Amino acid sequence: MCFITCFFCLKSTFASSFQQTTKSDSVNDYVESNYLRFDDYTYHNKIKSVQFFNTKNVMSYPIMSLDGGDKLKLMFDDLDIDLKYYHYTLIHCNANWQPSDLVQKQYLAGNFDDEIRNYKYSMNSGIQYINYSVEFPNEFITPLVSGNYILKVYNGYNSDEVVITRRFMVVNNKVEIKPTVKEATNVTERFARQEVDFTVNHQNTPILNPYDNIKVVLMQNYRWDNAITGLVPRYINGSLLDYNYEEENVFDGTNEFRNFDIKSLISQTINIKQIQYNEKDKLLHVYINDDENRSFKRYLSMPDLNGNYLIKKDESLTDSDIEATYVKVHFSLKQYPALKEGNVYVFGKLTDWKFKDEFKMKYDTLNNVYEADVLLKQGYYNYMYCVVKDGAKNKGDLTQYEGTYFETENDYTILVYYRNPVLYYDELIGIQTFNSIRRN
Repeated sequence: MCFITCFFCLKSTFASSFQQTTKSDSVNDYVESNYLRFDDYTYHNKIKSVQFFNTKNVMSYPIMSLDGGDKLKLMFDDLDIDLKYYHYTLIHCNANWQPSDLVQKQYLAGNFDDEIRNYKYSMNSGIQYINYSVEFPNEFITPLVSGNYILKVYNGYNSDEVVITRRFMVVNNKVEIKPTVKEATNVTERFARQEVDFTVNHQNTPILNPYDNIKVVLMQNYRWDNAITGLVPRYINGSLLDYNYEEENVFDGTNEFRNFDIKSLISQTINIKQIQYNEKDKLLHVYINDDENRSFKRYLSMPDLNGNYLIKKDESLTDSDIEATYVKVHFSLKQYPALKEGNVYVFGKLTDWKFKDEFKMKYDTLNNVYEADVLLKQGYYNYMYCVVKDGAKNKGDLTQYEGTYFETENDYTILVYYRNPVLYYDELIGIQTFNSIRRN
């Protein structure tokens, strides 16, 4: 009895501490437009189509192995076509996404910052832009240790003029993670939510006090906004840490993502109602088919990108990155009456999983529809509609218009961090990405 009481006290203290330290950026901080966020954030509205991925797959997450020869690639467009001398640096963070105690020479080899030298001017596009890109590790800058990192891009030599920040992770795999995804154990949630149970085996890695020194993070579709933290092992059997919970490790299954295809603007493609040139703003306007509330419909299996998007122009002669055109995309969601409280947002990787003002929908009382129009680059996009209640700045509800079903296909990622008392930083010693349906 004493052990059980002590365990749950420890669990509560651990979870509380982790949640408090992961609350980056207070409301006042966000008033400062250039306040440095240790998060995925774009600081200037002229910067568009930020992509960050492992070069092995353009649809992958920004995760690299410490000694595996991996490279990460950052790409973005600047709609201000005056050439900039963008620089970047890497910031090592702890498991809570705050700067670690390491100094740069302890976690970086080569230079501490570098210039983004690769840039290309757009071709055959309505709106002109410059496409910038950089790959690393490279001859100038290389991470030396595992863990969480922030990639910080800034203008010129002024490191305070931040343009982009992006999270990425460097892993040094030392543990074996075995996950299982199933319908929720709670019978009232069984048809709506997905439970992620898993074990961590550190047979080849001595770990002191796993309750205190191991931190795990569960992510759905590489979303940080609904990541689960604060879990400790339910029990330990030798080197095996068991995280078989019934409530704490459960996600809404939500639904398969809505999608639209603007890789070609010559003809109407999937889910496109109309393409029209506007003389006033000299832009092509793309109107997506009117969307409806899916929360009361039966689940329908259909392929998606789990919220991601792909930049591509079908008619590109050489390079979609500089030949793809920016168009004004019109979203519409039928709804009567308007919500009494809260706002509706277009949501997904195209919004950096954030509730951005440019994706906030307005209600048309004449046609009983929520509408938004956003400048997007040609490609294939996933999206959903998210409701954010008044006062709930960073928490949204996807189930109101999308529903939630345990059959939904989702990607999950488990991160395992170890605070080695000798090293004084959080090592990332394990990553496992898996699918709720597919078995790789």
